[in-house]
Amino acid sequence: MSVDRDPSVRRSPKRGRWLPVVIVTALIAVVAGGARSVADATSARTGPAAIGAVRVQPAEGWQVEGSLTPTFAQLHKGAVVLDVTVGGPVPGGPIVLATLYRERRLEPSFVRFVPSATDSTVTQHGAPAAGFTYFAVTADGVALDGLVIVVDTASTSVIFDARAPSGELTGAIEDIRSMVEEASV
Repeated sequence: MSVDRDPSVRRSPKRGRWLPVVIVTALIAVVAGGARSVADATSARTGPAAIGAVRVQPAEGWQVEGSLTPTFAQLHKGAVVLDVTVGGPVPGGPIVLATLYRERRLEPSFVRFVPSATDSTVTQHGAPAAGFTYFAVTADGVALDGLVIVVDTASTSVIFDARAPSGELTGAIEDIRSMVEEASV
């Protein structure tokens, strides 16, 4: 009589028996970790970001990247980045400041830069403002869409420069405009 057929001989449990348990446990850990990441990303709004005398309330889902300084903050939501730069008032107002920012900061930063015309406006608080959109290509060949809004008051100027890979900025435009309008300048 062979050992395989003898009922008195105990066989060891199959090794593959634990594999489903290990897989299910790993899946639970991955799902729980992913749920925590989603919860962090959609958590309640944080307080305003203080950049010098300017306060910017990040819209829902936006996070402050790195540390704040009295003159600069960077916020992001996914691939969309918003740089907020604060300085003193500029003689000539927001159109001049927008032009200087475009010529001195943006144009030299990209291998290709195509801005729209600069439009003059006023914020809901009555502060003079100007803005333009742009298309740019980085040295790495990444195509970007951008939006610059400049607010210039008697005591402070603020440049809001939002950019994202081409096609991704559109979904964040309302958030950006809201943060600009609600900012205390």
